[in-house]
Amino acid sequence: MRKFFYIRVSSYDQSIERQRLVAKELKIPEEYIFIEKASGKDFKRPEYQLMKRMFRSGDVLYLQSLDRLGRNKQMILNEWRELTQDKQIDICVLDMPLLNTSNYKHLNGLESLISDLVLQLLSYMAEDERKRINSRQKEGVEAAKRKGVKFGRKKIGVPPDFPVVYADWKAKKITAVGAMQQLRMKRNTFYRRVKEYEQTF
Repeated sequence: MRKFFYIRVSSYDQSIERQRLVAKELKIPEEYIFIEKASGKDFKRPEYQLMKRMFRSGDVLYLQSLDRLGRNKQMILNEWRELTQDKQIDICVLDMPLLNTSNYKHLNGLESLISDLVLQLLSYMAEDERKRINSRQKEGVEAAKRKGVKFGRKKIGVPPDFPVVYADWKAKKITAVGAMQQLRMKRNTFYRRVKEYEQTF
């Protein structure tokens, strides 16, 4: 039996140290600790796929939490079944003690049914919580908009010398590139400001 630990964070500025410390406390060899800085939207993650190819029947995969595996309920269920039934490994989710398939080994064939039921319940609860959070965020944004709060980047005003540079450009005294350089504007911004400026005539 070999013990694996999968660590995933969604972005490069998130720390992996807490999960790494847990892996060391479990005395998992460094070569069996797989670290990924990637989204949980699917399983097309290089480190995860490498680890998966290494699995042999009887191995154990440790996860700090279920969402380290993925974030979509059906996707997690499908992957869980593949790992436990096809690969025949055990999975232990440390912050959810009920999700430890090795606990159900003595139930004579019922282990996959019980772990599936528990997983479905917990996955549903996790997805439902995400939906509630998203709903509260949308409600908060709508309430703020009704109060006049503006979202998005603040619009950059037209530089004071824009009319002069614009006139030179229109008179073909300078090129568009020259005008952009003088105004320190990117191409899209320049033409957007030109359109806005011309609408004031």
